[in-house]
Parts: sequence; C-alpha cells; structure tokens
Amino acid sequence: AAAGLLVNLRVMGVVLFALVLVFRAWAWFRAGGRGARRRAAATAGAFALWGVVVLFVSLPYLWRDPAGRLAEMVVLLTHHPNIVFELFRGEVFSSAALPWDYVLHWFAISQPPVTLLLGLLGLGALGLAAGGVVRRGAGAGPGAAWGAAELRFGILLATCFALPLVAFVLLQPTLFDGWRHFYFLHGPFCLLATFALMGLRQLSVRGVRKEWVGGAACALTAAGLGVVAVQMAQIHPNQYVYFNFLVDRKSPGRLREQDEMDYWNMMLRQGYEWLLKEAPEAAINMRPRGAEVLMEINRNVQILPAAARSRFTHDPSRDPDFYLGGSVFHSPPGVHKTFFPPVIHRFQVYNNTIMTVSTPDLSRVHPAVADAYRAFRRVAMVGEPAARAGGFDVHLHDGRLAWVKEICEPGELMSLFRLALYPADADRLPNHLRELGYFAISVRGVRFDGKCLGAARLPDFALARARLGQFVVGGGPLWEGDLLWETEVSFD
Repeated sequence: AAAGLLVNLRVMGVVLFALVLVFRAWAWFRAGGRGARRRAAATAGAFALWGVVVLFVSLPYLWRDPAGRLAEMVVLLTHHPNIVFELFRGEVFSSAALPWDYVLHWFAISQPPVTLLLGLLGLGALGLAAGGVVRRGAGAGPGAAWGAAELRFGILLATCFALPLVAFVLLQPTLFDGWRHFYFLHGPFCLLATFALMGLRQLSVRGVRKEWVGGAACALTAAGLGVVAVQMAQIHPNQYVYFNFLVDRKSPGRLREQDEMDYWNMMLRQGYEWLLKEAPEAAINMRPRGAEVLMEINRNVQILPAAARSRFTHDPSRDPDFYLGGSVFHSPPGVHKTFFPPVIHRFQVYNNTIMTVSTPDLSRVHPAVADAYRAFRRVAMVGEPAARAGGFDVHLHDGRLAWVKEICEPGELMSLFRLALYPADADRLPNHLRELGYFAISVRGVRFDGKCLGAARLPDFALARARLGQFVVGGGPLWEGDLLWETEVSFD
C-alpha cells in the first residue's frame, strides 16, 4: 500500500516498487526448497497486486487507459513539455539543457554537513560490508555484525539514492521547476547515515573501547544536528531556504546571484503582515500578475486573521498599491527583463533577498529615486537595449537615452555619465563646437534598489550617433581623462 501511494506521489517511486520485487526474485532464486520458493513467489505476487490496486484506486487519472497514462507519466518525467529557465551557478540554463551535475550540486549544498558526511561514510561502510560478504560468504566479514536484513535494507537505500542520480546524468531529462523533483533523495541518504553510525560503533581503535568511539560519534552527530537546528531557528519562518557551508552565505547578494532561493511564493504571508503594520490605508489593493500568482496570494491571505484578510482587495480595474516579489522566473539569455517599481522593504536570509515589497506609488519613495525611476521607466521598459558597455545596458526610446546596471555598487556612480551627441546636420552645431563635432551633456546617475541608472533627454533635431561613457576626471574636450567605459549608439 505504501509503495502504491509512493508511485502516486512521484512516479520515480517505481524504483522502490521494482527493487522489492527484485529482492523477492532473489529470495526465490536462493530458496532451498519448493515450499520456500512458493512463499517467495506468493509474497512477491501479493506485494505487486496490492501495490497496483492501491495506486489505481488512489489515482483517478489512471482509471481511463491505465497503461497508456502510466506510460505518459513516465514520458513526462523525462520530457516535460514546459520549458523553464533555472539559475545554476550564476548562469541561466534551459530546463531541457541542465548540466550533468545539476542534481549533485543541489544535493551537496542543501544537505546539513553532518548528514552529508555520515551519508558518504555510510555508503562506504555499506560497500565494505557487502564486499566482505561477497569475499567470505554470508555470516562472515564486516557485514556479519549487521546481518543479512540490514545489508538488504542498505542496498535498497543505496539503490534508491543512486539510481535517480545515474538516470539524470544519462537521460538528461527536462526538469520542470528543477531540483524539487529530487527532494526524495534526502530520505534514503539520511537513513544511510545510520549505517555510518553502526560502523563507527563497531570500530576497533587500539587502546580505545568501542563504546567510547561509538559514543563520541553519536555526540558529534547530535552536536552537528544541533548547529543546524539553531540555524533553522535563526532563519525561521524561511528555514526551507537552507544552504550549508559549501556556498558563500556571507557576501551580500552572492547566493542570490548563484542559485535559486525561493519555492513557490511560500513567504508571501510575511509580506502581507509587514504591509498591515506599515500601510495605514483601510484597504490595500494587491493586483496579481497572473492566475497562478492569484492562487498563491489567496492561500497566503486566507491564513491571516479575518480582520487582516478584509484589508486586502484584488481589484484589476485600478493600479495595485504594492507588489510582493517572491519566486524569480528567469528569462532566457538575451531576452529583455522586466523592471519592477522601487523596492521599499526586503526580507533576507543569509544576507540575500528572498522577497521584496515594491510600490508603483512614487509618493512613497524618496523624491530623487522617484524622478530617476520615472525617467528610467519611460525608456528602459520599452524594447531591447540599444548597446551595452561597462556592465550597463543602454536604452533608447522616444527622444530619451537611459542606462542601467542591474547590480551596482555606490562607487560606480562617483564619476559623471557624459554624452557626446553628433547631429546629422553639422550646421546645428555652434561655431565653437564645430571643431569637436558634437554637443556635450553631463548627467549624474542615481542608485536605488541595487541598480545604477540615469537618463537624459535628447535634442529634438536629428542625430547621427551618440557616445556614452564615464570618466574619473575631466578637463578639456569631453573624451579626455581617465576613461572607465564608453559605448556608441547609432541612429537610423
């Protein structure tokens, strides 16, 4: 029954289902008499029949064309039609072209260190025990202290852990929403850690009693798990965003730049609770950005007290008062990104933002930020960047030139942005500029929400081209000094 429900939950559960049948087949092969073989066959048949019945009854999707739809489930596991884009080690990959070590990487960085170490030791200890049985026969060698039942259980766990990893490396399936399809690997791996503790309790060290070695191993395990428990308490209620020491958790924003951190808007309730405290309005309009987001928003609102729920509305006929930024859906490389309004609050884990509260109501933000955002929005929200240099995307639209850098440090705005505008008609230039051949404009950039940006209105006459750049020092002609970067934009 449990195996049938497991296949219902994740079709990869067929691995455990098949392994049990393999063990029963091995028991039939090793049986010494007709009665023993009959019992092995009967238990295998009963297990298979009852598992299939429970799967069929609990999954109405199979009621029409069971074989065809089960095959469809297997196909979807490896070739999902929906292609999404995953952030992995700082790069965005299609879910149909993830690197071979994607799952190994995620498993390694999301496992508590003590469990990771013990699980690897458990795999090693299991290998030694199985090797001892193969060399000396059952009942002898390192496996003798464990017994045949423990060895069978260990082999089952190791296979449940390793086979999906091998299948991913060999088949390269399309993973819709990525790593979450392999969460079940944690279970068998944690149980394999118990084999390491069993081995350490049997370990003989000259001059040291076995009980002391085993006791020390158990104490260190408890201490390691205690450290993880403290970390979980510190980041509560976002403890599902857990990473171990194998990644950079201290540098601000570093983890967010490297790997996914969010899982289906689980933290939106925190945003609602913050708004209830900070926003004095009687009603707060939170227009969703799509049906799926609306579903998640409603779930998060429904778990608030009744008085709090009444404060929130979802009126699509007017602009929202706030946006809650949760899950990050990445665009493929080269596709224009959507820029959201200024951020007024952040929720952070490990110095990395997991959710933001932003507002299109610019009266709620600093005037300088509001002016920069208005100028930037008029340009950068329309079309593709016209050029790129120095990490800045340069946008051109409707007589305005704007530039933005997504992740920007304050020091990057120490120097002025300088524009050289070359008119298509040279007579437009005053006499004192004809030798240079351009108009010169200097604009100071603005930084907010981790971005550096600026914008300038272009003259209303035709331009042939424009040059944009930054200099540490000026003096003399515009393009003399310590050049940081520059780019050129041509006009049709």
